[in-house]
Amino acid sequence: MIDPVRFKKILAALLKVLVIVELIGAMGQGIAGKGWARFGVDLIVAGVLYVMWERLTAAVGERKEEFRRKIEGAPQDIRLLDALAFSLLSTDTIYENIPPDRLRLIVISYTLIALGLVAAFANIGPGLMPLVVSGALVLGAVNLVTWVISLERGAKESLQTELKLAQDVQMSLMPKEDPSLQGFEITGISVPAANVGGDLFEYSCLGMSGHDLFGISVVDVSGKGMEAAMSAVFTSGALACECRHTSSPAAILSQLNRGTYTHSRRGHFVAFLLAALDPVARTITFANAGQTKPLLRSAGSVTWLDAPGLRFPLGMQQDTRYEERNVQLNSGDIVLMLTDGFTEAMNPQQEVFGEDRVVDLLRQPDVETLRPRDIIDRLRTAVRTHAGSAPQHDDMTIVVVKVL
Repeated sequence: MIDPVRFKKILAALLKVLVIVELIGAMGQGIAGKGWARFGVDLIVAGVLYVMWERLTAAVGERKEEFRRKIEGAPQDIRLLDALAFSLLSTDTIYENIPPDRLRLIVISYTLIALGLVAAFANIGPGLMPLVVSGALVLGAVNLVTWVISLERGAKESLQTELKLAQDVQMSLMPKEDPSLQGFEITGISVPAANVGGDLFEYSCLGMSGHDLFGISVVDVSGKGMEAAMSAVFTSGALACECRHTSSPAAILSQLNRGTYTHSRRGHFVAFLLAALDPVARTITFANAGQTKPLLRSAGSVTWLDAPGLRFPLGMQQDTRYEERNVQLNSGDIVLMLTDGFTEAMNPQQEVFGEDRVVDLLRQPDVETLRPRDIIDRLRTAVRTHAGSAPQHDDMTIVVVKVL
């Protein structure tokens, strides 16, 4: 198949050749008729046009991205000159976004337009015949391009429908209200990005004994869209099943890892942090499979909590056995469990928010007086301020636990 970009360059080259031939012919006529003044004028005009073309191309080329932003940012109010400059300067970029099965139609459209130009200048019958033929060819080309655009818009709308369905599935897995646990105040939230990922958090009861523990899971499934949402559904169902058999976070993650490895395609992982709160002993026991480490504020000091042993995400290795850590909690302590959507949020300069900013926020003296919901709001505000006009690239999920 002919490359449409190359085909366009060939047409542009032919147009330049025709212009040069026409100019040479005009100068030849001037010389033959001894019109030296006319020859000099044509030569000067040719030089001026060449210099103007080179400088205009260089000057406008530097503004290529500016024209692109105007077209993408204000589709309802596009200036004709901006659209023309964008279409001429960004040909390669435009064709890169067209699927291969649509490129043939674009090539045919160019061919029809070229034939239309030929028909307009050739003597194809008397009267209006050249105009009718060229008009029909150009109209056919325009119709083909319009059809390509409608096909791509339909595909885009189908993708948006899938993303919306995936987002609904993702949000349906998460708690609709804060849990009630004696001695603790707990709040969680998940803010999905435009391209739906697989973040979620859940609360569960661990174990079947009389002294049950309160489980908190923070999950980040790799991938986007419906695939990630379906993986989140599988992970949620498997967790509910395993929680009935044991209250050990390490044992639950080890078992979930085997199921994830067996049923997921290679290269597909699940970052999983599972914590168990004991309201009687006032402890938190957690195991971590590739998730961001929990952050503890205790007596004004802020510490990232490391889990012992391996920390591979679920599904990376078949026989990974996770270990857990138990931490004593005291009144006023605060525990943050969050995904990397917070720490890796970027601003327009590609600078990440980073873990240090999260630590600094939790170190602020008045944090100990805040409720978990207020802490989350403060962190989200800080991330939004840092990101500025940059879009949210990843889901942001966080659960905050405060010991009363």
